[in-house]
Amino acid sequence: MPRKQTSKILERKNDVLKLIRERGEVSTNDLVKMTGLSHSQVFYILRLLQRDGVIREIKRGKVAYWRLVNPEAEAGDQRV
Repeated sequence: MPRKQTSKILERKNDVLKLIRERGEVSTNDLVKMTGLSHSQVFYILRLLQRDGVIREIKRGKVAYWRLVNPEAEAGDQRV
């Protein structure tokens, strides 16, 4: 992973986080379809967000789903 996150990476992180926030729980494949990014690009962004402690991975069989670590706090932040 790069030491410095570029503006493009930060923009993609925000886009992916917004989609997860709106839908509550999203699979990796759905994020690929919604963003138009490649699977590896989406997975890279998801790992960055996971490393930041913002999202967590939930495995159901072979499918990975992603959700916010603390959705209540996120909902509270949006009302401010």
